[in-house]
Amino acid sequence: MRYHLKYHLVHVAEKCSRWCRMSAFIVFMLAAFDAAAQSVSATTKEKEYQIGDWVPVDFFVSAARNVKVAFPAWKDSLTASVEVANYTSIDTVKNGNQSEYHQLVNMIVFDTGQVYIPAVPFLVSSGSTTDTLWTEPIKVHVAGVKIDTTKDIKPIKEPLKIPYTFREILPYLLGGLLLIAAIAAIIWWWKRRKNKQQSPPDEKYLLPPHVWAIKELDKLKQDKLWQTGDVKSYYSRLTDIARTYIELRYKIPAMEQTTEELMQALHKGIIKQSLKKDLNDMLVLSDFVKFAKAMPGMSENEQSFEVTRDFIEKTKQIETEPGKNGEKKK
Repeated sequence: MRYHLKYHLVHVAEKCSRWCRMSAFIVFMLAAFDAAAQSVSATTKEKEYQIGDWVPVDFFVSAARNVKVAFPAWKDSLTASVEVANYTSIDTVKNGNQSEYHQLVNMIVFDTGQVYIPAVPFLVSSGSTTDTLWTEPIKVHVAGVKIDTTKDIKPIKEPLKIPYTFREILPYLLGGLLLIAAIAAIIWWWKRRKNKQQSPPDEKYLLPPHVWAIKELDKLKQDKLWQTGDVKSYYSRLTDIARTYIELRYKIPAMEQTTEELMQALHKGIIKQSLKKDLNDMLVLSDFVKFAKAMPGMSENEQSFEVTRDFIEKTKQIETEPGKNGEKKK
């Protein structure tokens, strides 16, 4: 009885031992299969670099197609001496039940000697389970720059030659155009001022008013305008001579005033009423010719000329000269 019980217990123990070994084997195989189903790696083409060079690192991830893979969000730097320069987009290739991912990240190492690019985590999610897969650290050797103390110091890298954009050039272009316009304006102003300075002054400001007016009347008589039918031009010049003479002689703005305003300005204390009446008649007739297209006769044209000359002769300012005994004479 005791023998049978002992045999039974031994048999049960052997069965349990077999089951445990089988379970452990199954778990081991599933873990190995899962490890083979998803993997990450990081590699570099070279192991030797110079300080400041780009170190291209290829990251590869292989996982089942129903698994989600999250790549790291690359920051400016991984460590104090390893920075991220740039990176490409993630390439995905379907290979049977597997998905293979690849990304190239260019890093810069600012240290010399043996430098480790640290392990990088990747998140792998399946259903409600998320695992973190880490790459192996990469050891690279970074050499410093050989300095020739006999030569001038040079930069580690040549400056990048970036072409200028139109937006960058535009402010300088506008500034140059404004400068050219300002210089041209100054030159134009200077030449104009120089020409004014060089041009002779108007004769009417150099001669006595009556001398200038008589000379202009003689020119008008020689031109024979009304005799050739140009009556309007004749009266325009005749009234301009008379009004300019009054401005110079009496300092009255005769060229800007109407005939009525001018007559009011030439009040009794300035000229005789008879001269004023004859001058008024000539100016009124001239207004009719210029604005109403009146056509005076030959006698009226000659009379207007003589009235103007007589007005100038009788109102001219005579300069006095010292006599023999120191007296002044007209």
